Parts: sequence; C-alpha cells; structure tokens
Amino acid sequence: MSQVTLLAADRPLPLYDPGVRRVKIVQVNDLPPHPQFRWKTPFTIRGEEDGFSVQPHSYYRRSVDMLGLTTKPHQYELNLDATEQDAALLRDYLSQNCKPGEQVELWNLWVGDVDVRAFHLEGPLSDLDKDTLEQLFEKDQTCMTITI
Repeated sequence: MSQVTLLAADRPLPLYDPGVRRVKIVQVNDLPPHPQFRWKTPFTIRGEEDGFSVQPHSYYRRSVDMLGLTTKPHQYELNLDATEQDAALLRDYLSQNCKPGEQVELWNLWVGDVDVRAFHLEGPLSDLDKDTLEQLFEKDQTCMTITI
C-alpha cells in the first residue's frame, strides 16, 4: 500500500513550491547491540526533506481513480505534514488562490488493497492548524472539506 495526500478543487489551481525544507528529528532509545556498529543509545538523528508543495497529481492518479471515490475534478498532490509550518503555508496558499465561500477537499488516501469507505470532516479555513492536519492523517481514507 502507498499513501498520497491530495488537494481537490472545482477549478484549476496554480502549482506551488516555496522551496521550504522540513527538518525531521528522531530520537532512538533502544537498539540492540550489533558487532559492526558502535553506537550508544539513546541518540538523535536529524534529517531534512522537501517541505510543503502543491504539485500535479500524476504518480498515483490511476490508483486513486480505481478507488472509485467521488472527488472534486481538479486534483493536486500535496507534500503536507501535520506541522504548524505546513498548516500556515496551506492556509496562505488557499486564501491567496481561492475565493471566500469556495470549498476544497484535502484527501489522505491509501491506495492498494484497502477499504475505500472514506471518513469525512469539514470546517472553515480559519480552523486549519496542526491539530486539524493530525486528524486528516488519523484514518486511512479521509476527506476534509475546507470552506474558504
């Protein structure tokens, strides 16, 4: 199974890549000893990855279509994580590119052999924050309708 996060709208929206990087910090507490490595736990691993962006929906397009879900017609892949930074960037993107009262959908989808029954949430753009994004990612198939 693979996961994809989508933004779906009734009309075309511009692509967006602000070039931000996301820092990931992982705390490793217990690793079994290994003869080839001399690490001491606990230790921290720090890495960077591409941050928030809105890109064409292409890679998982066919797999998403096969789920048979009813979505808005214009779909974009989101590089989105449940962080305050990503929530702020998404709020800014939507407020700049959508009209008041317009609705868009955020989808967290797992493609492959999965149950296609979607869990639905909705709310205003002003409520979109880290906690809201965490709700988007809590269940395998989730649609969040956002009213601008």
